[in-house]
Amino acid sequence: ITADAGQTKVYGDADPTFTYTTSATLESGDSFSGVLSRTSGESVGSYAILQGTLSAGSNYDLTFVSKDFAVTQKQITITADASQTKVYGDADPTFTYTTSAALESGDSFTGVLSRTSGESVGSYAILQGTLSAGSNYDLTFVSKAFSITQKAITVTVDAGQTKVYGDADPTFTYTTSA
Repeated sequence: ITADAGQTKVYGDADPTFTYTTSATLESGDSFSGVLSRTSGESVGSYAILQGTLSAGSNYDLTFVSKDFAVTQKQITITADASQTKVYGDADPTFTYTTSAALESGDSFTGVLSRTSGESVGSYAILQGTLSAGSNYDLTFVSKAFSITQKAITVTVDAGQTKVYGDADPTFTYTTSA
């Protein structure tokens, strides 16, 4: 009995039924029973396929040849939310995003998104920054633009400003809203 090579699953999925080939056919009326198994573990990596409960009965002496079973990374696309902005002079918000799939139970995202540097009014790319879900995931990041918008300031001329006829205009004074 030789476990088939190249058997895999994506992290978080259920194990497949492990397949195998045999070097000889069983006699008429005889059959295999049971299933192959594998070494335990759910994280991304290689695990040996084992004979498990596979048997052909007491009339056969089985020799088992193991192959590796691979758990591969789960693909998740992270997309920065569109239309994220701040007003010039304000602190950056916490950048938000959506995901193409949920993380497996017990797993969580760590870190935060960032953006290209700059504080002037304009558009800046949102970046993946330190956002991670660990080694069991392969993250693909889709950037969106972050905008810094103009700060609104109201200028109010001070009341009661005067001059005497014939004098030069004074320097006019005002107050601002910010």
